[in-house]
Amino acid sequence: MTIEPRLQAVLAHYPDLAPILGIQSLGGAGGFSGAQFWRLETEDGPLCLRCWPPAHPNRERLEFLQAVLWHVHMEGCYFVPLPLESSTNAGYVVHDGHFWELAPWMPGKADYHDAPTNEKLANALSALATFHVAASSFPVPHSEPAPSPSVAQRLELVRDLRGELLTSWKDAFTTSAWLEVDRRAARAVLLIPRALPAVEQALAACRELHVTLQPCIRDVWHDHVLFLDGQVSGIIDFGAMRIDNPATDVARLLGSLVGDERDGWRMGLEAYEAVRPLAEDEGRLIKAFDRSGIVLSLVNWLRWLYVDRRTASGANSLEGRFDELLPRLERLTELA
Repeated sequence: MTIEPRLQAVLAHYPDLAPILGIQSLGGAGGFSGAQFWRLETEDGPLCLRCWPPAHPNRERLEFLQAVLWHVHMEGCYFVPLPLESSTNAGYVVHDGHFWELAPWMPGKADYHDAPTNEKLANALSALATFHVAASSFPVPHSEPAPSPSVAQRLELVRDLRGELLTSWKDAFTTSAWLEVDRRAARAVLLIPRALPAVEQALAACRELHVTLQPCIRDVWHDHVLFLDGQVSGIIDFGAMRIDNPATDVARLLGSLVGDERDGWRMGLEAYEAVRPLAEDEGRLIKAFDRSGIVLSLVNWLRWLYVDRRTASGANSLEGRFDELLPRLERLTELA
């Protein structure tokens, strides 16, 4: 088996690595972050090799991410992938201007939408709450309740969108390689300005709320929660993790799993609160994060596709992303 030189150079930093039986390149694994992934088959089981993009994260952030993963793993969250230790006793390798990580390949599939069940929904929210409980003891610079950083950040973004940002992008919305994606994008551009007043109002009402702050995943959604026989077998991709309130994760995960299904939200929140009860202000935050997340997720897709001109894995996955969010955006415009 031939291993390309740069991979060989990285893997040389793991002298105790079991013999490699095969390597599969996964490209960007369907994401837009610029990270590259490989699946390694070894005699001790599969591993995931990740090459971070050069601009993100810096060493301090990567060590923060890994410290949180180590902390929650020690607290019993074995469904998170803990990076392997390299020959320098770090959880990463620096090579060719990039940070590289090697971690266990988490079993299972992100198949909630393919085969949704109440069991999976409850287990997903229970696992998220378990992560939050484990992460709550991670030391943070300021332990006192404070306003959520994401509320202020999102409020600023929404006000930019209401101002001149979308207008300044107008010339960028030319056709891409996929007609159906363009059609959905055009619908989003039409609806987003109509939804912004309701989103701004929801965020502004939460700006001064003082809540618990701790490590939060912030990009925990359908494709990052893996199931095996109805149980959560893995939660993956912690690149967006920051200090914030857990409400941001609850809103992100529930919105991606059940959309606007009221029964789904009820069951999901009940499962979460069976492990970690929510404060009243956190309930208000969840609603604000869910509403703003619908709009800002679509804004991110529009920026990546038409302004930044990032490449994607295929039209079908892009159409699916828009099809999940556009109906929710349409309902949100009714609140404006």
